[in-house]
Formats: sequence, C-alpha cells, structure tokens
Amino acid sequence: MRRVRLTAALLALVTVLIAALFWFLPDVSVETVICTAIAAGCLAIVAPFEARYPPERKRVLAACVVYVVMIGVALGFAFQGYADRAAPMGALGALAAVGLILVLWSFGIRNRVSRPAWRDYYDR
Repeated sequence: MRRVRLTAALLALVTVLIAALFWFLPDVSVETVICTAIAAGCLAIVAPFEARYPPERKRVLAACVVYVVMIGVALGFAFQGYADRAAPMGALGALAAVGLILVLWSFGIRNRVSRPAWRDYYDR
C-alpha cells in the first residue's frame, strides 16, 4: 500500500500543478479548474496515512474512485467549453487514465491483511 499512497501523492501533486496551469489559460472554465483541484484534494487527503488494514485500504480505494469521477466531471466541463482545443483535454484524459490505473491497483489490494511476524507479507 505504500507504493499506492506514494503514487497517489505524486498524482495529486501533478493534478494541482495542472489545475494551476489551467487557471492561467484564458479558455479554460473556472468549473474545470475547481473540479481538478477537488480531485487533487481527494487524493491528498488519504496519501499521508498508512493503510494497513482492509477498512483503511477501502478508504484509499474510495478516494481514488472519487478522483476519477471528479476528473471525469472536469473533462465534461472542458468538453462543453472548448471542444476544439486538444491540450487541456489531453491533460485531463491522461490524468483520468492514470487515476483509473490507480483505482484498479487499489481495488486489487483492498482486502489484504498484513502478517505482523513477517515483514511486508500480506495474505489475501
């Protein structure tokens, strides 16, 4: 779960940077920037906490799902505003793809239980 949380933290940081970049682009709507920032906040909330047990892992999964949904909403707002510009749409599409990979990864390890006697060993 450490690698998932590290990937989530890096993805949240990249998402914040892209939201800041969108803020300065004149054609990007405010709704797109707000949805992108909320999506980054969803991942940033769960990234600092260790998730050793299944309920905590399921919270990480829920945060990843909310991230993908919010990026999808931002993509919808971006599509309504300017369908002719490809750069913001491509950036949001890439964020959604990486978020989907993160959802699948966290879904695969959501029910793991750690064995305290063995270092870094998990039962399914």
